[in-house]
This record gives sequence, structure tokens and C-alpha cells, in this order.
Amino acid sequence: MRLLLELDKHRRDINKEAINSNVDDLNLDKLRPVVNMVANSRAAYIGALMKLSNSTSDSSPTIKEMNQLREKRTEFEELVAATNTLEVAIERGYVDIIGARLE
Repeated sequence: MRLLLELDKHRRDINKEAINSNVDDLNLDKLRPVVNMVANSRAAYIGALMKLSNSTSDSSPTIKEMNQLREKRTEFEELVAATNTLEVAIERGYVDIIGARLE
């Protein structure tokens, strides 16, 4: 059991050192562009779907149209995954937060 506790502390220390050195201290103002980017990507993906549905009527989408939609999905999913990873790093204390306050 002691070994696992030491391993957990070691993992936390290594992650904090590796991640925190690559990320400036965070605050809400620095996170806002991330949230905006994900929201804009989500909107573009949904917008592409709606545009596609309006243009195809009864026919199936073309391969080109499907590729364009796939590109929007890939972008959105990648941004969501990266944002979730950042959120976990914040939750685990791997990144320093400046001006943090509870509301």
C-alpha cells in the first residue's frame, strides 16, 4: 500500500513538472479562448451538417460533402479531447492556477 501511495505522489510530481512547464499559469481569461474555440468548432460542425441536409434533399451526400463534414467532426472531436485533457490536468493540480477563487 505504501508503494502505491509513493507511486501516486511520484506520478503527480512528474506530471506537474512536465505539464506545468509547458503551460503558462492559467486563469479564466486564458481559458476563455479555449472555450470559444471549442464552441466555434461545434457550431461549424453543426452548421456543416445543416448545410448538407439542406442541399441534398432526397439524394445522398457526395463523397466530397462527407469528407468536408468528417473534417469538421475530426476538428471538433480533437478540440474536445484536448480540452478534456486540460480539465483533468487542472483537476489533478498539474497546472498552476492564478487568481483562483471559489464561487
